[in-house]
Amino acid sequence: MDANGQRFWMLADEAHWALTGDPPGLGWDRARRALRLAGRRALAAAEDAAVAAARVEEVPIAVDALGTRAAWDAAARQVVARSHLPGERVLHTAAAGSTVTDLVVGHDGVLYLALDGGVTLLDLRERFDPVAVSRAGLAAWRLAPHPEGGVYALDRGARALARLVGAPAPRRPHGAYAPGVFRPEPEDPRPPALVPLAGAILPDDEVPVALASSPAGRLAVLTWTAAGPSRLRLLRGDGAWSAPLDLLDATRPYSLAWAAEDRVASLVVGAQEAAVWLLPDAPPDAPASLRTAGDVYPLRDHGGGPLAHTPSPPAQYPTADGALSGLYRLSLPSRSAAGEALGAAPFDSGDPTTVWHRIYIEADLPPGTGILLSLAASDDAVPPADPAAWWPHAFGGAGALLDERAPRGVWVRQPSELPFHAGLLACRPAPGRAGLFTALVQRTGRRVTALRGRFLWVRATLVGDGRATPELAAVRVYGPRFSYVERYLPEVYRESLFPPEADEPAARSSPSDFLTRFLGNVEGILTPLEDRIANAHLLTDPDTAPEESLEWLARWIGFAFSPAHPVARRRALLAAAPELSRRRGTLPGVALALELTTDGGVSRGDLVIVEDFRLRRTFATLLGVDLTDEADPLTGGISFTGSSFVGDSLILGEESRRELLALFDADGRLDRRDEERVAAFFERLAFRVTVLVHRELGDELFRLVERVLSLEAPAHIEARAVVAPHPFVVGLASLVGVDSYLRRKPRPGPVQIDRSRIGERDVVQRPPSLDPRLEGGLS
Repeated sequence: MDANGQRFWMLADEAHWALTGDPPGLGWDRARRALRLAGRRALAAAEDAAVAAARVEEVPIAVDALGTRAAWDAAARQVVARSHLPGERVLHTAAAGSTVTDLVVGHDGVLYLALDGGVTLLDLRERFDPVAVSRAGLAAWRLAPHPEGGVYALDRGARALARLVGAPAPRRPHGAYAPGVFRPEPEDPRPPALVPLAGAILPDDEVPVALASSPAGRLAVLTWTAAGPSRLRLLRGDGAWSAPLDLLDATRPYSLAWAAEDRVASLVVGAQEAAVWLLPDAPPDAPASLRTAGDVYPLRDHGGGPLAHTPSPPAQYPTADGALSGLYRLSLPSRSAAGEALGAAPFDSGDPTTVWHRIYIEADLPPGTGILLSLAASDDAVPPADPAAWWPHAFGGAGALLDERAPRGVWVRQPSELPFHAGLLACRPAPGRAGLFTALVQRTGRRVTALRGRFLWVRATLVGDGRATPELAAVRVYGPRFSYVERYLPEVYRESLFPPEADEPAARSSPSDFLTRFLGNVEGILTPLEDRIANAHLLTDPDTAPEESLEWLARWIGFAFSPAHPVARRRALLAAAPELSRRRGTLPGVALALELTTDGGVSRGDLVIVEDFRLRRTFATLLGVDLTDEADPLTGGISFTGSSFVGDSLILGEESRRELLALFDADGRLDRRDEERVAAFFERLAFRVTVLVHRELGDELFRLVERVLSLEAPAHIEARAVVAPHPFVVGLASLVGVDSYLRRKPRPGPVQIDRSRIGERDVVQRPPSLDPRLEGGLS
């Protein structure tokens, strides 16, 4: 509530609006979190279903990261590669009667062919010989690469989806093994195989048309229905297709590719541009409809073939001369002249006598654009059907496009009327154009202009000149009205007209109504000032203080930030400063400081804090381990220990000392030298803390951890940060979750001089290319 006890209702999210019109003239921009005028919807194409069906059968071209193309030559039954070099290279020749229905280059450098219902793997790095993979009951027709290797395979007849996993064993540069040498059976521990996704079965009334995956791994399938619209489905995380998304602006789109991570492109027969649809952030759980994004993606000299399989956006299409051209959006916008949206639900004050007070909107209004907010009040949860019951309020300078009778909103200097709030608009305030605008709620042309009723309905109309669009990020309406006349002036100044007289049309309002609205101008200035005074404590709250004030607040309590801390982390540290002060000099205090500084690194397991005396050493013999290596954080040069485990079983004191001494001699007979070694062992581990940092987190985080330890560790404690030596090596680094940890298997990288180790992940490789001549191969 504000300083006068008024509350507000707000529309500021996609779910808060219901777009009207077919097609709607507005759209919700997720990136800017605002209503905007939609782009042009019509594709202006006379679709031919027979031609579209014929083009679905064409095999798309595959493109690698170097721009080299691979295509299926049906006449010669060959897969040929073409690059900027003259001529072409034959990559594969199919047997007589065989045919290829699709080919893609995977993220693992393998060319995958959908050949005779199976999948054939051609390694562009020549690590293994060509391998054909098939599965009974599955006929691979379309393929899409998976970001972690392998491909998705779509069976058109069975409407089923499978994933190819595994990889062939690489060729080994050695001779055959002797008969007596033990070898695993099978030799390849993870041979390639097609694994069906049981939940990804399309309904019988949908015919698969195309399959495409994004670089991030989002998978989409395009289908046709016999009588209804074309559909798009996304693969969910559980391996099942999402609810259908009906494509309303194209009857028979063919081919599919990702134009960006949040949108897909398709081709339409007869159109001189591609159809592009903006996708939801997550696969939908309920059926929905999709309109084209409205942007223009022209097809210049399109040869009619399907979109190519490319490793990353932009999508590419074949031209009439056999080349490929990128699919790009025209930078010149073409937008609807007007669009309308209705608040998805009314504002409910709970009181039929409520007089609605003031509107605030956060908007960007370029020249030639404007926003018309129409308000209607009712005592039941049904919007008024009479157009005369809706009262307009205009914002912006669109002139004749807006209702000239409507009251005009004015620009406010602050980004938000809410005390010390930065606002929800994606752009900076600009006088008269962008930022916060306000207007008093009123019924223009009535003797009493107050709008009264329990429910308030909001309808937003955005207008533009076809090029620019206004942005509406938020609408807030306050109520019930706080009137200076009602609160502070004698009763003689109060309104004496009531319905039906108050509702009569009039060129001028009643004197009391005019005075109420006149004093409302003063109230509109003073109330935000009173709110800022009443909420001045927010200036010292770490969560709400202005960014530039954080350093100033920290100095109040003697706290200092690292230059590497972003704003969000500084706020978290400042909020936890009292708790950090109470715990300073303790292990929980060090843990809390590291947790906040690394944004959850301790709870995620990226950092592991170990008190050295809890590392219990026991005798073990590990072949090939140098236990005298003082650089190893767990052996530390203590040569009489090998394996370790963490726990409270070893605690400093006489009992633990006897336990450790017993490890030297079962009868407890020890010489002086043994006792000195045990004493040195305890001294070495007492008052020491080690923070293990995962190696792949980088040097910058490691230095940050060292800085936190130097500031937060107790003075009598020796604290150190070391790099965890191995992700997971059984027997050498066996403290799972401490000095060893589990993570995703990293992709092989190229060997780097003075950095890579022989046998550890990095391999000598050449960049995969469809044309071997680009790799230095034989011409």
